[in-house]
Amino acid sequence: MTKQNKLMQYVQMFFKDYLVIQKGLSVNTIKTYRDSLKLFLKFIAFRKNKAVSKVTLDDLDAESTVAFLQEIEKSRGNSIATRNLRLASLKTFFAYLISQDIFRSGKYQQIMAVPLKRSSKRLMEYLEVHEVEAITQSINRQDSNGERDYVILNLLYNTGARVSEICNLKVEQIRFESPPLITVVGKGQKLRQIPLWKETATILHKYLAKKHVLDNPEAMIFLNARGKPLSRFGIRHIIQKRAAKATCQCPSLAKKRIGPHTFRHTIAMHMLQSGVDLTVIKNWLGHANLSTTHSYIEIDLEMKRKALAACSPVAKSYNLKQLIKENNDLINWLESL
Repeated sequence: MTKQNKLMQYVQMFFKDYLVIQKGLSVNTIKTYRDSLKLFLKFIAFRKNKAVSKVTLDDLDAESTVAFLQEIEKSRGNSIATRNLRLASLKTFFAYLISQDIFRSGKYQQIMAVPLKRSSKRLMEYLEVHEVEAITQSINRQDSNGERDYVILNLLYNTGARVSEICNLKVEQIRFESPPLITVVGKGQKLRQIPLWKETATILHKYLAKKHVLDNPEAMIFLNARGKPLSRFGIRHIIQKRAAKATCQCPSLAKKRIGPHTFRHTIAMHMLQSGVDLTVIKNWLGHANLSTTHSYIEIDLEMKRKALAACSPVAKSYNLKQLIKENNDLINWLESL
């Protein structure tokens, strides 16, 4: 087998076997690895003045890797964070190659030794309660897209779900019976259940009823104008458009970079400000560093109850006693487990 074919063989095995089967990574995470390796190999091909299909294992070294990182910062305008993400993806690939290609393992070790670039840490962006309300209240719910966007934003804030988890949400993942909740599929195909506020469950139920999909478990919940499931970029566009519109009524929004992840940070911060333990928040959001072994018991339900009770739905401003009273069915169910 030729050298270039050997490289392509390793690339295929890396994606089809190592990342999918052995590591069990999500589709979106695998796409990140794919994009990084694609950019890297195209850079190597350009640098060596050959086609990508002609790139060999001998062309891959630490010097070329550093040159690639410098190039994506300079020409593509990548941030240091993005540069480090690309490097982390490449290191995973070369760690895999070390186990497969012992002959060149020394070269791969040199690439593994390329350091991440230090940078000043960007402050976490999150919204105040009045800013969340300004965005949702600026939406015209009389048209179908407005109602859809209103439901998406409320669901993002209530659950703190990743945008990919919302994109992939199906009707069968929603439980409307008391207590209402959603089951999402997170990183590594881990499942977690997140309670819904009654207000969120109500607007979601009405939305699905209007779409006539309540009896279709496999139906995707959020679709674009072409009837296809909304993508991550689609939801990002929706959020940015709605935030921009709300800026007139809430000028502080103009100073913030707002995207889907902002809502994860927002509910996390509101929980933290309500006295919820940081570990509970990480488990609630399904962060990758969970130490539990079973996805259904990754967080104690009593702690979930406290976390839910400490926050307020976007639609109203509740004190703790009123919130518990109005969600009495949910509280009783949690306490009975």
